[in-house]
Amino acid sequence: MIKHEELKAKIKETGFSCRMCGQCCSLISDNSNLVLVSAPEIRRIMDGTGLTWGEIAEPYPETLIGDKGEEYTFAWCLNRTEKKCRFLNEDSRCSIYGYRPQICRTYPFMLDESGLLTFECPGTGDKVSEEAAGRIAEELIERARFEREELEKIEKIFSSAELKSDKMNIIDSEGVKTIG
Repeated sequence: MIKHEELKAKIKETGFSCRMCGQCCSLISDNSNLVLVSAPEIRRIMDGTGLTWGEIAEPYPETLIGDKGEEYTFAWCLNRTEKKCRFLNEDSRCSIYGYRPQICRTYPFMLDESGLLTFECPGTGDKVSEEAAGRIAEELIERARFEREELEKIEKIFSSAELKSDKMNIIDSEGVKTIG
């Protein structure tokens, strides 16, 4: 795993400043505004806003079909309108900013096995302070740890899951949820 100081240096070198343009939350290309969200993150948004699960999230749109015809997916995503995240308001601000998922907190950056990935964003290349780069590095490291733990829980649940063939099955870190 990449160390904090090394990651911070790479973020400083890349540069980033959020321009609050809302482009990351808007439909620019096919599924460009698809934001993955975990069960614990959905619960956090529910607790902070009073919204229901269904008002916050929908099943990830790409599904798999099991041996017995069961349809399933392993992820949730934030609800969207045709053109944007449902939480992006008219002023291009996030209406759940204090409760937003980790993917939103760390965009346009992501960690994977190869290291730091940077996605297209108007704010990349802008000057970033030492403090901001350090905060982003901490959040990326926390996100990577959290995602590993979520994946382990999902794999364990899936290994013994009994999926329903007449429903849409969503396997997350809390168990199997069905819709339909």
